[in-house]
Amino acid sequence: MIIDAQTVIITLIIVAIGFYVGLALVRQFALSIAQENHDANVALDSAEEELRRKRERDADAAAASAFAKVEPLLPTENVPATTSNVSKNDVEKAQSADV
Repeated sequence: MIIDAQTVIITLIIVAIGFYVGLALVRQFALSIAQENHDANVALDSAEEELRRKRERDADAAAASAFAKVEPLLPTENVPATTSNVSKNDVEKAQSADV
C-alpha cells in the first residue's frame, strides 16, 4: 500500500462524498418523518375542532330549546330604560360645579 499525497487527497474526497450522500439521505428521512408527523397533527387538530363545533352546536340548540320553553313565561310589560333616580337638575348642577 502506497501512502502519498495523491492517495490521501483521493481518500479524503471519497470520504467527503460519502458523508455528503449520507447526510442527504438522513435529511430526506428526517423530512419524511416530519411531514408524516405534521399530517397526523393536522388530522388530530381537525378531529378535535370538529368535536368542539359539534358540542357548540349542541349547546346552542339546547340553549335555544330552553329559551323557547321559557319565553312564553316572560312578562311582556315595558320595562323602563333607566332605573336611576338622578334628575336633570342634579346632572346640570354637577356639570356646572365641575367647570
